[in-house]
Order: sequence, then C-alpha cells, then structure tokens
Amino acid sequence: MNKPDYKKITQALNYIAEREGGKINYMKALKLSYLADRLHLRKYGRLITNDRLVAMKNGTLGSQAKDIVSKNKALPYEAYHYSENKLKRDLDKFTIESNYKNKDRLSETDIECIDRVISVVGDKKEFDLAKLTHKLPEWERHEYTINRGENLVVDLEISDLFEPTNDPLLKEIYSQSKEELRLSREIFNESLEQEKCFV
Repeated sequence: MNKPDYKKITQALNYIAEREGGKINYMKALKLSYLADRLHLRKYGRLITNDRLVAMKNGTLGSQAKDIVSKNKALPYEAYHYSENKLKRDLDKFTIESNYKNKDRLSETDIECIDRVISVVGDKKEFDLAKLTHKLPEWERHEYTINRGENLVVDLEISDLFEPTNDPLLKEIYSQSKEELRLSREIFNESLEQEKCFV
C-alpha cells in the first residue's frame, strides 16, 4: 500500500474534533477515524487515510494517526511539521482540538463515511469504542497474541476488514451487501496490483 497520507489524517482528525464541538479525547478520535477508514474501504475500495492499520491492546487504529496525536518525534519531518501547525494536542488532558477548518484533502465519500460512523457511535466514550473494536474480526484474529504482551503492535490483514461482524451496533455501520463488498474488494485489489507496477 502507498504510504499514509498525513494531510488527510490530520484533516480527518480535525473534522472529527470539529464534529464533537471543537475538542475530543484523542483515543476516541483515533477509534472514530479507524471505523470510518474501515467503512470507506468496504464501500469504495480504498481507505480514507491510507494509514498503516494496527491492532493493539485497546483495539484497532491507524499507526500514523496515533503518532500524530501523540506528537511522536519519529514521524517524518513533513508529517510532524504539518500536523504541528494544524492540530492542537494537549497530551496532559488526552485531547485534540480542531485548529484547521480546511477539508480540501477529504473527498465527499470520506466525509460521508466519517459522518456515518459518528451518527451511529459518536455518543460512545473512548473505552467503549475500544471495546467495540475488539468485536471486529481483524482484532479477533490477533487477540491471543496481543493479550500475551503489554505493548504489542500487530499489523492488520486488510482483507479482514471486509469480513462481517456479529455485533448489532457495528452492523448498523457495516451492512454492505455481498455485491458491494465484492466490487470494493476488486477495486482495492486492482489498486494493489497497480502499485506493484510502479515499485
């Protein structure tokens, strides 16, 4: 997959914070962003952020999104500099604050998927959302491995994001038909093949 789009990640986090009234717990923002990425893949055959998706003890999330909200100095310079100027982060209060209204990197379908996720689970607290991501097949695949280690990070199998979930609340978001999923998977696989041609 292409490298993470730090501008889209930052703008998506800003938009999520804006939808929450301007400020949001950063774990909650990461979970909502991940769930929106998952929905967009299932509907349109691509991720919103193109982030490296991982499983950790508190569920699934985007790796670079986590680095951005935590001001990780290991971020590539351009990603660190861009997010530093466009996203307020209070690490003591575990919050991010909207600081950039421009959404020029986000497509209509990106915003549609973020809005859909927020409309279904936006009222949940951060640890409720973490528990919810534990019910996704992509986390369940790695549950045993993750629970053996404290800070273990495991890369997700992207194909698992197309799998169904039995949780009623998650089904409200991920209710795509078999045909819709088949087409989205085809689009995603074709994009992977195209990337190989340019490597």
